[in-house]
Amino acid sequence: LATQIRQNTKSSKVAAVQTAVEGSATWNEMLANDKEIDDIFFCGMANPDELDLSEKRRFLNVLNIFLRRESLSFYLHKEGNMPDDLWEARVRGLSGILNQPGTKMLLDVMGDSLPTEFREFLEAIVSKPSTMSDSARAMFETVDN
Repeated sequence: LATQIRQNTKSSKVAAVQTAVEGSATWNEMLANDKEIDDIFFCGMANPDELDLSEKRRFLNVLNIFLRRESLSFYLHKEGNMPDDLWEARVRGLSGILNQPGTKMLLDVMGDSLPTEFREFLEAIVSKPSTMSDSARAMFETVDN
């Protein structure tokens, strides 16, 4: 019985992590398959004031989708269902991507709709210097319209 419980626990953890990874992949596919949303997202992250009202709404919705999916990883790690090394790699990636004016705007506009603990995690990320490389930053700031 103890062996079955350990196997079931391990299977549950693997399935939870797989769900989180698949959610991230689906979000990336959305950007890759829609140039307009991709342009709005990257412009909104770097320069949200350059978006018109309709584009800002779309940007906030796309970023909100991304953050809701990342909140799953946050809680999986918190509950011990995501390995530390995988979580730390995600945080390194998030630190560069999310430490942008667009995330700050989302937190100002709709931060209260996020779970408190996850919102505080995001606020801590945006309060630190970005870890994004200069070449990655250039991709954020160059949007072909």
